[in-house]
Order: sequence, then C-alpha cells, then structure tokens
Amino acid sequence: MWQKKQKLWMYLVVGVALLTGCGSKAAGADNQTLKITIPGEPMTVDPNKSIETNGGAILDQISEGIYKRDRNNKIVPGMVEKIVQPTENGTKYTFKIKKNARWQDGKPVTAQDFVTSLVRTTDPKTKSQATTDVQYIQNFKAINTGKMDPHKLGVKAINQRTFSITLTKPIPFINYIFVNYKPVQTAAIKKYGEKYGTNDQTTVANGPYTLKGWNGNNDSWHYVKNKYYWNAKHVQIAKVDVNVVKDDNTAQSMFKSGSVDLTNVSGQFVKQNRNSKELVVTPTGRNNYIYFNSKRTATANENLRHAISLVINRQQLANKVLQDGSRPATNIVPKNYAKDPKTGRDFIDEVGNLAPTDVNQAKQYWQKAQSDLGKSKVTLDFLVDDVDTEKKLAEYVQGAVQKNLPGLKINIVSVPHATHVSRDFSCDFDICTVGWGPDYPDAQKFLDGMRSNNQINFAKTKDDQYDALMDKVSDTTTYSTQQRWEFEKQADQRLMQIAGVAPTYQAAQAHFVSSKLGGLKWDAMSGNSGQLQYAYWK
Repeated sequence: MWQKKQKLWMYLVVGVALLTGCGSKAAGADNQTLKITIPGEPMTVDPNKSIETNGGAILDQISEGIYKRDRNNKIVPGMVEKIVQPTENGTKYTFKIKKNARWQDGKPVTAQDFVTSLVRTTDPKTKSQATTDVQYIQNFKAINTGKMDPHKLGVKAINQRTFSITLTKPIPFINYIFVNYKPVQTAAIKKYGEKYGTNDQTTVANGPYTLKGWNGNNDSWHYVKNKYYWNAKHVQIAKVDVNVVKDDNTAQSMFKSGSVDLTNVSGQFVKQNRNSKELVVTPTGRNNYIYFNSKRTATANENLRHAISLVINRQQLANKVLQDGSRPATNIVPKNYAKDPKTGRDFIDEVGNLAPTDVNQAKQYWQKAQSDLGKSKVTLDFLVDDVDTEKKLAEYVQGAVQKNLPGLKINIVSVPHATHVSRDFSCDFDICTVGWGPDYPDAQKFLDGMRSNNQINFAKTKDDQYDALMDKVSDTTTYSTQQRWEFEKQADQRLMQIAGVAPTYQAAQAHFVSSKLGGLKWDAMSGNSGQLQYAYWK
C-alpha cells in the first residue's frame, strides 16, 4: 500500500528489468502520446505531505530532489551540481543548485525553495505525516513538537543558489534520503497555502513533466513535458495520458487492445502471461503486513495477534493466491535488502523465520485471548484497498482465520486507497493492510515505522523495550555500524515477539510494457510507473 519512495548498492540484491538500452527513436516519436495506468487515486501531490503510493507515483514524474536516480537507478545529482561530501564530522552538507534548474513557469529553483520545503514539512502547523525523512535534520524534534521556532531547522539559504543542511549526527544512508528532499516554489506556497498540491492549478513542477487535467478528484490526467526542466532535451516522450484502473482484468484488456502502453498487473494475469515478452516482473523491497489497532481492546491483545499471524500460510498466500512473483514475508524487514556490514549475510537469514505458520499453536493463543477478553466470539473489521491484490489477501486471511479459529470473524472493508490512508492516520480500523517500500538499504527504514512516536505507526503500538533498542539504532555517534546492526536484530526480534505486526508478503512488480516502448528499468526501490523521463519509442 505505501508506497514510497532509493555508494551502498552493494547491499542490495535486486532484480532489475531492462526493457531496452538507449536506442534510436522513430521520426515524430516525440508527438506520440504514452498511455499508462495507475492503480488508485492520489491524496495529494504536495511533496511536503504526500506519503502514499499513488501521490508518490505522480511526484516521481513532476518533481526532483537534491539528488535523483539515473536511468540505471544509481544516485546522481538532481537539482544540484554534484554529489557532495559532508563537513563538520559528517553532519553538514553544502549544495549548489544548477544554473539551469527552473520551475515550470521558467523561474529559477532557489536555495530558499529548499529551505521553504524542509521547514514546511517539519513545522507542526503543516500537519505533515511525511516527516520520516526530515527527522535527521538538526532541531527537527524540538520544532516538530512545537518547542522551537521552525526557522531554526538546520537548513540555511547561503545565497540564491547555495544552501546547507546540518544533521543531528552522521547518517550512513543520507544520500538516499536526499533524493526525497524536494523543493517547493516559495511564491506558490505563499499564494496557495494549504491548497498547494491539491490539483494541477495549485501545483508547480520542477521535474521532467508538469501535471495537467487533475482537479483533485478525477481519475484521469496528463503529464506534459516540462520545457524548463534542466534536462528537458533528453526527455523523449512529450505527453503521457494517465488513467486510474483498479481492476487487473480491465488493465489487461486495455493493454491487449492497445488502449494503454504500460500497466501493472497481478495474480493470475501474471501467471497466464508468464511467457509474454511484454510482461516484466521485478522483485521489490516492498513488504506488506497487517497492523493491529492497539487502541481497541481485542486487537490490543497480544494473544489474539499471535493467533491471527500463526494461521497465515505465507507460502500458500504468495504462490497460490497472489501468483504474481511475490514471495512470503517472514518479517517486517524484507529479504535481500539489508546486509550484515561484517559478513554480508542477509538480515532475514540472521534473524530466521519470525512469522511461522502453526495452526495448533494459533488455537492455543486464541483460547488465551478468549479468556483474556472474556468473550468466546470476536468480530474484526479488516480495512483494505479496493484493488485486486488486497482483496485477495483479505479473503485469504478471512478464510484462514474463520476456518481455524472458531468464534473469530473477519469482515472485509474494501475502500478507495485515499480513504484507506485517511482512516489509517485517524486509527479508524481494527486491523488493516500496510505496504512499506524502501528508500535506503538499512533495516531501520522498516523498523522505524513501529516506534511509538512515528507517525506511520498507525496502530499506536507502544513497547518501551522496542523504543529503547531503536534509540540505540538511531545513535550513530555512540554506536558503530556493527553495533547498530545487532540492535536492529534485537529490535526486530522484540517486535515479532509481541506480534506487533503480522507479515504477509514481499511484493513483486509486474508490468505489461508495449514492445514499442524502451528505456525503462525497475528495481527494488522503483516506483510503480518507473521513471518516464527515460522512456522512448523504439
């Protein structure tokens, strides 16, 4: 579900799908419209507020951060001139913006635009839920909790094209985070305020494309090549039509009929088309799991949480139900993602299977839960997106629970993605699906989300032992990389010991891609649509 949104590539073992190299394009190809789908509606395209998959997919096309990812998914300079080395014991970074970095209206991207963006995300008045990436900046915590003036954040405009960012401590994966530090046009923020990013008229792009035809509620829009983008001459496709298509059968039909050139599919459609040269399946670092609302009596019960987790046969779910290249998830942290800095061994191999299937043990936990709750029957609402993959997941969990745990009933509540996200943040669910994608190859990316003070801890789970271990993980000044690794394993084991989440599957991305389309690559950190600025017609 959640999407998000990246020198550490040696830690990744990923599947990369190269559709084609840099070939020549047909005459007039610039004028041919690319037609794609997206699986749900965005909530916002405000980079200071967007935290979900569909909004992120749009931002991937219309905005660019300090750094970006090149056509081979390597980190390279984005809005700035070069990859910089830190000063002041690894805590201060000073950047110079490209001379030709401009907004879609032709105005220069300035140092103040970066300052405005980072301060705005941090300021509690913004009510941003996308603060995970900015937590590393000096004074973030004091500002975000309302104890300090937002303008004291460790970011400073030195002149029109130069700005600095000071961190609280050295962060080994910060270059990945800088990809997500996107500017906002200061003048537009002053003009539109809270309405910024709610439709195409209140959005100003600095990326390869501009957004056209989105009123904030409709299910189709366009990307139009941004003539002022600093690298516009290398953006070969001038227009992209986008349609929201939630049903895989519809998506497949549209692709086969030639109505769309690029779409994502799942389940049986992947299995049915496994020999198609136009099907591209890529393993990802996106993990999916179930949250339990700790504010509600039943789901706050640890025995009930263990019971539900233990009846989920993840092998069966991935291979028989989803059938889209996804793999079983045995942890909140995905496999082939984080590596032991000393031995290179995978995180999951070191901690072992922390989400086994054991129906007999599940029944024992359910009996304990019934005793704890003083009830023989419990009904839970399961909040999911109204898309095929999540519906299949929910139906599988519902069946496994009701077959093996008599008296425990699951009602599936399937809603649009934006509604799901809204209800997550308001804690309006019993249990819900969550998908979290990687930005940097460190287990902390996934473990951070379950800290009691993290805004994406929708379940409001609080465990003092877990928080204390994660405080040590975050302390890069006191502890070495290897010590942090050990604390990450301990924190992970603690989280699974209390059944803080129930892992379900590690996603794969499956796309139908027209044989006429080239230039796209996906890897473990790629967004759903890929980076369209590198696409071209063969």
